[in-house]
Order: sequence, then C-alpha cells, then structure tokens
Amino acid sequence: MFYPNAPLSKIMFNKYDTDGSGSITVQEFKYMAYDLGYYLSDTELEFAVKKLDKTGSDSITYDDFKKWWGTTDRWNQLKLSEENMAILSAISGQFQMFDVDKSGSIDKHEFQNYCKEIAKKGKITTAEEEEMFRNLDINHDGNVSFNELIDYLYAKYEGDLSRYFS
Repeated sequence: MFYPNAPLSKIMFNKYDTDGSGSITVQEFKYMAYDLGYYLSDTELEFAVKKLDKTGSDSITYDDFKKWWGTTDRWNQLKLSEENMAILSAISGQFQMFDVDKSGSIDKHEFQNYCKEIAKKGKITTAEEEEMFRNLDINHDGNVSFNELIDYLYAKYEGDLSRYFS
C-alpha cells in the first residue's frame, strides 16, 4: 500500500516487505539490496540481517530498518573485508559452541561457560563476568544474542574485531 506522506524509509520498507508480515526477511532484504545496486555475498547478507535484527527473529522490523536507513553510510556498514568475514565466522563458531541448546542466544549458564573459556585467553576476568552479562543483555531478556555480543565487541575494540583474538 502506498502512503503519499510517508517517509522514504516507510515507503522502502513496505515495498520490500512483500509478504506483508511487518518485517523484512533475509530474502526480501537481498532483493532490496540488489534492486538498489548493492550486491551482498551470502555471508554479508547474513551479517547484515543479524546486525539490523535487534530482536533475534531473523528478520528486520520497521524500527530497526528506519534507524539503519537514516544513516548516511548504511551500505558501507554491511560490507565486510575478507578479514572481517573470517573473524565474524570464528566468533560465530565460538558463540555456537556455547549455545548448547541452539536457541540462537546464550543464557546466563551458557554465558558463564563462555566466560571461563575467554578468561583462559586473558580476555576477561571472572570479576568482569556479571557486569559484562548486564552490558551485553541490552534487551534484558536474560539472554545474550549473537548481535548483542557483536555490538559489544565492536564497541569494546573500537570496530577492530581482530583485537578480540590477539
């Protein structure tokens, strides 16, 4: 449906929410990117949706889309160098290893096991664990999603995820 006074973000969102679900799926986002001249590899596409999807639903709500659409470098935020793709893949593998129930998030117990592992590498002390969990659990649902972890690591390492492994 077309709304003549709607902001451009809403018009674009509605155009690519082809199933009318109120969110943009991975496939719908892929079509939008391609239509607008931005080819995203499968890895970049997966990263893009995870980065924009703040709810962990594997789709993008209008609120999340609007925030992203309003940035001037929106497409550059989604492009990955080969090094960044490798780093995100390694972090994802590590995250999945501790996501024992394969829920897509790490609960408090799984997080404690994750912290024990990264403490061995000198990345966190046990004293920092509780505070880290509170900082990571942005939506306060008692779980840490992959997106919450990546956002935290980007902030902590000032966008240089390679420092996570050094």
